[in-house]
Amino acid sequence: MWFSFSTNFLIFITAVILYFFYDKGLVSLYYKAFVVFTGIAALVAGFGHLPVSEPSVGLNILYVSRVINFISVYCFIHGTLLSFNYLQHKNYMGIQVSVFVGFVVWLTVHNVFTPVIVYSILGLIVVGVTSYLLNYKAHTEAAIRVLSGVSILAVSAIVFSIFKSDDNTIAADIGHVLVSIALVVLMAGFNKLNKNEIAK
Repeated sequence: MWFSFSTNFLIFITAVILYFFYDKGLVSLYYKAFVVFTGIAALVAGFGHLPVSEPSVGLNILYVSRVINFISVYCFIHGTLLSFNYLQHKNYMGIQVSVFVGFVVWLTVHNVFTPVIVYSILGLIVVGVTSYLLNYKAHTEAAIRVLSGVSILAVSAIVFSIFKSDDNTIAADIGHVLVSIALVVLMAGFNKLNKNEIAK
């Protein structure tokens, strides 16, 4: 359990290092926020899973971490839509906010990780992958890295979902390490996305 906490902490440390490493680069503020909030969510979740926490306290901590996960994915969605000028369509903004609120309500009613998984799929795959594929020719280097990062996140989710059991944290630890690697790859891709060359 404590090792699992340490791999949660690894995600947080990775996020902090990436934020300062790319602090003066071209990376969008929203993409930076995505990475930082992902790190914070992992750190908070780590405390929620510790055996020293009371069950009710642990559940409340996990709820907070899951809301922060939502904020993280929201930042990724907003950063992607903004980077590729999709926010010029007013409907996109309204849909984005409505979906976010809807998932927070779902999480509030059922405090489980499923809403986070579904929202992440919508944000990272439906919005993220689609946007980068549509703009692949204009931003090949960025797209390759971002698509690779999202793929690594998908693998981590699959590993966690298939192999996790109540008495086994190995899958969670592997998933956490993969998330850390994914953040590095994603941030490298975000850094390649030159704002002055956005596809029109």
